[in-house]
This record gives sequence, structure tokens and C-alpha cells, in this order.
Amino acid sequence: MQLPRINGMLWLHLMRNTDTIMEDSEFASPVLTDSQASPRYWQIYEYLLNEISSGKLKLGDQLPSEKELCEAFKVSRITSKKALEMLATRQFISRQRGKGSFVVETPASIGLRRQEASLKVIAFLLSTLDDFFGKRLLCSVQAECEALGYHMILKLTHESPDEEEKALRTLDGENVAGILMIPTHGEHYNAGILQQILKKRPLVFVDRKMPGLPVPSVTTDNIAACETAAKSLLEKGHRNIAFYSGPAMHASTLKDRLQGFTKAFANTGFSLNPAYVCDTLHSRDDFSVILGHLTEHPEITAAIVSEFRLALLVNKALSALGRPVSDGFTLLTFDHPGYEWEFPNFAFLRQDEEEMGRRAVEILHRVIKGEADMSTGDVLIPAELVS
Repeated sequence: MQLPRINGMLWLHLMRNTDTIMEDSEFASPVLTDSQASPRYWQIYEYLLNEISSGKLKLGDQLPSEKELCEAFKVSRITSKKALEMLATRQFISRQRGKGSFVVETPASIGLRRQEASLKVIAFLLSTLDDFFGKRLLCSVQAECEALGYHMILKLTHESPDEEEKALRTLDGENVAGILMIPTHGEHYNAGILQQILKKRPLVFVDRKMPGLPVPSVTTDNIAACETAAKSLLEKGHRNIAFYSGPAMHASTLKDRLQGFTKAFANTGFSLNPAYVCDTLHSRDDFSVILGHLTEHPEITAAIVSEFRLALLVNKALSALGRPVSDGFTLLTFDHPGYEWEFPNFAFLRQDEEEMGRRAVEILHRVIKGEADMSTGDVLIPAELVS
């Protein structure tokens, strides 16, 4: 049987009746794309959701099991489980222990949900989109918007306050119910954000919060994450630990990471040499600054880096000094592109972008419906230390 081609990938054709998986239905071996912009669990989620919304999988039909999905899509059990959990979280299916997963939405109800919200639009202002951070967050926001009946429009601001203000200005003339945004790093609060607050436009910050502004936020618990990371290095015997970061401005993320780093030393009784903190990296000269810092402090045996981009520069500087990470130096960074084979010696803090996106849309939806206000507060999502 020839497999249909959808969204540039080959999919299996699921043959179902309303009670069980047909005995003569065998999974083919679909080919998923390796695009970092579309994780494999997301591709499986999209395919199964399309099967439900098109009516191929009907109300009460049983979905493939985690094992069947991993065999059919050539993925791990964790990946297939995540796709099913996303469908369950968004109430398209019901997962019953010992029985399986079953469709609880019909094409008509999905269509009605979308029709009732046909004019509802959520704008997502994304400051950066790369292999290190942003793509999984975007997928999660899009999925949750779709589940709640919203259309999502994306605007990239490229870490530019001017681009951010321009994007916010263009939204004034559009039928936008609310805004999700990762605020850009800047020396001052963006006037466009203040205007949206004054207009009482529903707004939620993602990944970064801006202290003093009455806007709910959903971020990684950066203080706890960096404290955990620093303590792990101290427990391994490292005492001369560097911290590399961009400047902490109005957005709290980098400030919180530095606070977590210093807190680890305070809570364990070890002294922190202030000279090991290099938190002014934000220019084309970053490599030279890092190289000079490591040259001046050859006693440093480990480093925590606030961004993966900077971790690459630290790694490059260490190689230039003949001190590769694999030779006694420990490098621990936030985020990771996902292809561990290229950076096998990096330890990293994995942010839960999927949960961050889901919770952000959920809060914005509640603000739009009047079930919450802009003083809802901040949600902190734990990060996972992967060593």
C-alpha cells in the first residue's frame, strides 16, 4: 500500500473500526523528518490529530499503543508517549490504564470549537528561534492555541527592542485577543509593552519576566536551576568555577541565573571569587573576552554558561588554550540543540519548553475570558540537569 505524503513526510495509514485495531492492519514504516523545527513527537501528534479531525479516527476508536507507535514511526517509547500525552492533555483523547487511548472528540465538536473562536487570534512575539531554544516552545504554543480554538500569528523580534515595538504597534490594527511574548533584552522597558498594559490588552510574558510590570509570566525556575547546577559542580570537587553570561538588564532571566549561582556558594559554605563572574558578554568581542578571562584565570576548572551560544565560545576558547572540555574541564550550559553526539562532553540544563508554552497559553486564555487578571503572578517551571 502506498503511503500518503503529508507535510513533507511519509505517514502510515491507520485502519480502524470502532472497537479494536483491525487484525489485518499492519503498521508500515513511516519516515519522519529530522527537522529541528518539528520534533518527532510533534509530527506524530499532528498526524494523529489530523486523523481525528478528518474523521478517520471516530469517537470511541482506540489509538495505537505507545509500543505500536514507536515501531511504526521508528522512534523511542518516550517520544510516542509524549505525543499521546499531548493529545490527552488537550482533551482530544482519553488514556485508560490497562486499556489504551480512545478518541473523545469528534470532527464536529472540533469544528464547532474552532468556529466559535474563528475570530480569536493570539499573537506570539518570539525574540529568537534556533536549535538551542525556541522551536519546541513554538510547537507547544501552536498546539495549545489550536486546542483552545485560537489562531496563532508569529512575529520574530530578533532580540531587537525596535523590532519588538514595531511588532506591538502593528498588532493594534489587528483583531488580536491577547499577546504572548518573550521580551527582548534592553536597558529600558519598551514603550510598546507599557502601552499594551495601559490598553488592558491581555498579555503574558514567556521565558522572561520583567519585575515591576503587572504582567503574568511563565518561566524556568532559573534561580533553582542554576543553584542545582553549581552545587553539582561543587559536589564533584570543583572550587574555581566561572560564570559566563550576558548583562542582566530589565528581563530577569540572566539576573536570576547569576543569583542561583551565587546562592549555591552561600548555602554550601564555599567562597566565590567575584573575578570568576564574567557577565558582560553581548558583542562581537565575546570570544576575545572569554579567551582573556580564561587566560588570566588558568585555575578555573569548570564553568556555568547562561546561554548555549556562549557555551560554544567558551568551548572554542578552551580548545585554543589546549584545555579541551574532555580533559578535566567541566562545561555546564543552559539548553542544548539536541544532537548530543556533536557536543558529548557538555552537561546542560534542559528547560521544559513544552510545559512553558502550554501553561502560558492556558493563563492567557483565562485572562482573555476574565477568569484571571493581569496580577495572576508568575509560574516557575523546573529545569532538568542532564550530565
